[in-house]
Amino acid sequence: MCMQSFDLDFPSGLNSYITAPQLGDYMIQYVDHFNLRRFFRFQSRVESVALEGDAWRVTSRALTTTEAVQSESFDAVCVANGHYEFPYLPEIPGETAWLAAGGSKGSGGSKGSGGRRRVVHAVHYDDPEEFRDQSVLIVGGRSSAVDVARELKSITRCLYVLESGCRDISREDHCCRIPMGSSLNPDGTLSYDGQQIAGEAVDTVILATGYTYRYPFLDEEGLGLDFGPTRRYVAPLYQHVIHAKHDSLCFMGVPLAVPCPLPLFEAQGFFVASHLSEPFTTETTRLEWVQKQFASVPRSQDVHFLSGNLWDHLRSLLKEAGLADPDLAAYARRLSLVQAIYEDRGRRRPQLPWEDDAYRRCQYQADYKALRYTVTLPDGSREEGSAKL
Repeated sequence: MCMQSFDLDFPSGLNSYITAPQLGDYMIQYVDHFNLRRFFRFQSRVESVALEGDAWRVTSRALTTTEAVQSESFDAVCVANGHYEFPYLPEIPGETAWLAAGGSKGSGGSKGSGGRRRVVHAVHYDDPEEFRDQSVLIVGGRSSAVDVARELKSITRCLYVLESGCRDISREDHCCRIPMGSSLNPDGTLSYDGQQIAGEAVDTVILATGYTYRYPFLDEEGLGLDFGPTRRYVAPLYQHVIHAKHDSLCFMGVPLAVPCPLPLFEAQGFFVASHLSEPFTTETTRLEWVQKQFASVPRSQDVHFLSGNLWDHLRSLLKEAGLADPDLAAYARRLSLVQAIYEDRGRRRPQLPWEDDAYRRCQYQADYKALRYTVTLPDGSREEGSAKL
């Protein structure tokens, strides 16, 4: 229920933790329920989006045998192509020497494919059997890293997880959680704070380090877009959505660490539609917001990181976009229950990344009128909770 639209509930009978295919089926159901197919042009690739005066020239190519090219003019453009395609490949301290000592060289989306040692990104992770009987280092501490660690725990000789949230080295059997600042030694062992970490030499590194922002169809320099040295943010975006200087160019789904993506997309959609219908900000206001946003985070790459701030962000988006008070109050009530359920789920998550994910077998039922929920635990027992207004 944290994933679903407020306008259409999931089909009955689904587990609370739905699968990717089930979410895909739901999205198709949503499109058909609201008769949205008429707005789509399938089998087309956007090749360029260029600003010409006050309009946007969009050039696309058909992905058919004709490869027909079409050029059209629009008053506004909303970029919604996602940002989970181009992996972010940071270099771990000592990685280059470790790869060289193993006879490996860097190569494209993975590094070290020429030898036994290698560095791969989680975007290419598919079959855990590929890593059986290896000593693996996972870099990252969010969902992808946790999922990979849980799958590899039972089949690897040694499993390390390096994450920013770790402060001290912790162990459990052949698994070891290590802090940021740990480094690879040429022989494959790991060190932290000048001391070698006990454990087997690393064979493979899996980077669960997120992705970069890339929009190959946009003239980034001409539009004044800034992505930082590692392309880990998009600027200048007011409220993470509207280009502060070219406000007829909007971006959907840019924020990171979003507890409920679909409600965010809906709120952003309402915000964009309201703005394009009757702009309610000035360029000065938008640029000032962007500056304050960057000043509020320790690292520029965290500028789109929402996490626990999402709930207030959603309410503020809709309020600024002019959602009528009664509708805003009703939205806030439902959102408060979704937030309570999500936070209850968070309390049930294990502390160590490789531990059993029993919390995903919990089943939630929501009473949106009473603002209460019931959770059925894997052992069949039940607990209740409520929203906080």
